[in-house]
Amino acid sequence: MTDRSFDAANAAVTAELRALVAGMSDADLAVDLGEGWTASMALAHLAYWDEWHVARWLYAAAAGELAPPAADTAVTNRANEALVTTWRALPVRAAAALVLDAADAADAYIADLDDEAIDLAIERDGGSWFRRAPHRQDHIDQIKRALGR
Repeated sequence: MTDRSFDAANAAVTAELRALVAGMSDADLAVDLGEGWTASMALAHLAYWDEWHVARWLYAAAAGELAPPAADTAVTNRANEALVTTWRALPVRAAAALVLDAADAADAYIADLDDEAIDLAIERDGGSWFRRAPHRQDHIDQIKRALGR
């Protein structure tokens, strides 16, 4: 039997993300996180990666596969680098809305995945494809530190 505790973890961290974003002013969303990143950029980054994983699951399903193939880390790192300018250009409130919509969509999609798909993702070292809570929590904590919370 597949351990589905990630569903509750994803939902809990999404709720934490929703509470964080709800309490953020525009100035909070623009707070500097270091290395040229702001809080809103980190939120846009999270939105992208939730959308990326859902898109990969959808593509695999359309191809008749249970789970996506592994992705080259060098490719995913280049995506982060290429999107920084776009994330910086987004209005801060747009990034805040995007992250919540993407998290909700990812959580719903992932919760509907069959155990076989999850097991295959694990075999392919794809835990992050369905365990979204750790990545979100890392950035929530980063933002909270920058805000002194």
